[in-house]
Formats: sequence, C-alpha cells, structure tokens
Amino acid sequence: MKRIPFLGLLVFVFYVQSCYKEEVVFDSLPDNQLELALILELNGKDCFFDKSSNTLRYAIEKDSIQNFAPYVRFQDYSEITINNISLTNKAINTLGKIRINESYAVKIITKGITTQLSLIFTNLPILRIVTPNQIIDEPQKLARLTINYPSDSIPKMTSFIGVDFRGGSAQFNPKKSYGFSFLNSMDLGSKTSKSLFAWKENEDWILDALYNDDSNLRNKLSFEIWEAMNPSEHASIKSKFVELYLNNDRQGLYCLNEQMNAEQLDLAGLEAVLYKATAWGEGATSFESLSSAAPLFIDEWDGWEQKYPKPRDLINWQPLYDLRDLIVNKGDVAFSRDIGAQIDLAIFIDYYIFLNLVSAADNSGKNIIWIKSSPQRPFFISPWDLDGSWGRFWDGSNMNSRTILSNKLFDRLLTLNPNNFKADLKNRWLVLRTGVLMFSNIERVFESSFNEMIRSDILTIESLKWGRPILNIQQEQDYISNWTADRLNFLDTYFANI
Repeated sequence: MKRIPFLGLLVFVFYVQSCYKEEVVFDSLPDNQLELALILELNGKDCFFDKSSNTLRYAIEKDSIQNFAPYVRFQDYSEITINNISLTNKAINTLGKIRINESYAVKIITKGITTQLSLIFTNLPILRIVTPNQIIDEPQKLARLTINYPSDSIPKMTSFIGVDFRGGSAQFNPKKSYGFSFLNSMDLGSKTSKSLFAWKENEDWILDALYNDDSNLRNKLSFEIWEAMNPSEHASIKSKFVELYLNNDRQGLYCLNEQMNAEQLDLAGLEAVLYKATAWGEGATSFESLSSAAPLFIDEWDGWEQKYPKPRDLINWQPLYDLRDLIVNKGDVAFSRDIGAQIDLAIFIDYYIFLNLVSAADNSGKNIIWIKSSPQRPFFISPWDLDGSWGRFWDGSNMNSRTILSNKLFDRLLTLNPNNFKADLKNRWLVLRTGVLMFSNIERVFESSFNEMIRSDILTIESLKWGRPILNIQQEQDYISNWTADRLNFLDTYFANI
C-alpha cells in the first residue's frame, strides 16, 4: 500500500479544513460560545435565519426607510447581492427604499455554489435563543439569548441564559412558553440581573407563547390596564410583543413579560413574603376553606406556592395563615376590626374593579400574587395569567358580559362594609370611569396592540408554523369592543347600586 508522506497529509488536512471553513453552513450548530455562523449582519445585528422558509429576518423601527444604508458584514469568502445590488463586505452599503413585510432576494455565492434566500424586515423586536441542548421543564439548560431591537440606536443585547419551559397545562401545547434567567458566564449557577427595553433589571423573565388566546393580546393588555389604574401604587408587569427564534427555527409571536418576583418588588429580609395562588385547591385560594395549621417544611400549600423567602432559607406560611383564618373562621366583629390591618384596602378595591372589568374568571382565587413587604405592612396583590378575559374564557369560548366575579374575602367586605368599603369602591369606580376606564381609552389601548400585529406579517408566520387559523383582526376587535361597551354599561349599573 502506497503511503502518503506526512507533509502531504498535512497539506491534505489543511485543504479539507479550508474547504470546510469556506462553506456557509446555513443550519449550523452553535460553537463553543453558543454562537451561530455568520450569514449576514446589518448595523451590528445578525439577520436571523429560518431554515424551513429559507428566510432572513431583520427588525427596523419604521414601516419603511427611504434610503437604507447599513454597515454590512458577512463571511470573507462569500459574495452577496440583495435585489441584485452587490454588497461590499465590512462597509456601508446603500440598499435604497425598504419596507416591512416585503421580500428582498438575497443571493449568496460561495466557491461557485449559489444559495437563494429571502430577506424580510419586521417592525417587532426579534429574540433568538441558541442552544445545542433540548429544552425541558426543569432543570434549566444553558443557552445564549440575543435580542435585536428595531432601533439601530440601541445595540443588540446578548447574554448567556438558563432556559426551561414554563406553565402547567400549557406545556401540552405544541407551542411552548419559556422562562429564562440571565447568567454572568456559561455556569448555570452564575445568575445575574439585566435590563431589557430599559425596564427594571431582573434575573428572571418570561416568554409567553400566547397559544390559548387567538387574539394574542388579552394578557398583555390586562397588564397595561392594571398598571394604568394607579401607576405609582400597583405592582404591575410590563410586557412587549416580540418574535422568537430557537436556533435557526422561527417560533412566531411571543410576549416578553417581566417576572413578578422579590427582585421586581424590592423585597428584602426573611420577614417579607411573596406567595402565588396557582390552583383552586378545593376553594382554599378563594377563602372557602382553611387547613388546620400552616405547614412547616413544604413550599406548596392549599393551592399556594411560597416564592419568597426562598424555601431553602425559610418556610413561612404564618402571614397567609393568619389572613386566611381571619377571612374563613373569624366572626363579623373581628373581621371588620382587623381586615384593614391585614390587607391594603385601596389595592383590593382596585383589584375588585379590575377583576370584574376584564371578567377574568380564572383570577378570582388563583393566578394572584400576594405580597407582604414586612410584618407591619398589609398584604397587597398583583394579577398574572389573564389570557381568559375580555369576553373569552381560557379555552376561547365566549363569556357572558353580565356576571359578577367574587370570592369570600370580597363577599365579606361587601356584606360587612368595614372602613366604608362600599362607598370607597363606588367612588373609585366613578373616578376611574372618567379617566383610565373610559371606553375610548380602553379601546385605544386595544387598538394600539391590534395595529402592531396588523403592521407585521407575524400572524401569517404563526399560521404557517403552528397551523393556527389566521385571526380575523377586525372581527376579534369588534367582538372585544362590543363586549367591553356592554360590560361597562352593566358595571355602571352594578356599582351605582352597590
């Protein structure tokens, strides 16, 4: 057998490696820093690639740009044209007028091999999660997050993250929701806090798949209304429509949500508590029942979860037990005397109005965050998971606009009227109805998000990716508008006669 000289072998290996390096592998695996191979970069931001449609996607701030002249970067061994305009690598290139939702032909030539792609611009921010790992419920898997903001004045943000699925029954949906935590390094134990969209820094964030709500916006709009009712006093969640990519696979429309946690609420010390009501628990979270004693060693109890303090530091159910005991077991005199010290009545007045305004049937007991910042401070609350609202149940079926939602706490407040609860409730409704809760204001909030989806082609992508029927925007907008108008008229009568 003829032997290949060692020098010849080195030349052969070098030649093979060079050939490999001079190929654009469009659906490449991430490297050891969880980066994907460069295809095309404009103004310092990658055009994200979707292998199923052979498309590149890039976010711009306006629906059109008259004379788009980005700084372009691509692989040195490639030649690229966009709409027959030959690009110069590592230089500013004038591409002329561009518009969102239009397809621009991209031709990439590498060593005589031509690949045809399409470049499409969008008005939505784009996030990409890159990971070689299969994402599961728990534990978190190592990944890299990159976010491209539409504005070129805001540089892309990239960070290592730990990511997993979030939600209970929602995990059975084909389109998954994700939770992620920022990391300082590739060590999953190096959690750190970072800001997105100039919001408050936080370790933990949520990417909501919006799968159960065909309108895609009920949860987001409910958060916005809750915040607008009293911005300085309400603990509220900020959210933003985004497009999500998982490696080289577009996932469609998501809503990036802040996580309502101890960091968001500035809770400190072991005497503060934060609980999430996550299940109905045979009426426990609606204050129909109470266990004989608060558990000492477990962080889940009667449909609640203790989120702060961290269970490894301290299990503390006593504040919640005391509140539940007052509502469930104590007599009328004791309830009327003590309830004002246990809960922030002004916040609970607002929540009762909010609950009935949006008619969130799944939020009168569960899907509430309960917070007590110190033993001397009363409980306040914040809503979450509001996709069943504004005329639809969580399964998408129609909701009656003329029902009142309550629980035993609100029933006792209305029956016993401590601290003139009913008069304050009635007056608060009247004040809100002349401002934030005017029909025209609510309609404007909905219209803004509907228009954001209409401007983008994201609903077509949703349909192609997940087989969801394309939403008839006008029909759904008309339904919500008519339902809300009828709901407000009904509530005007209800609160006038309370």
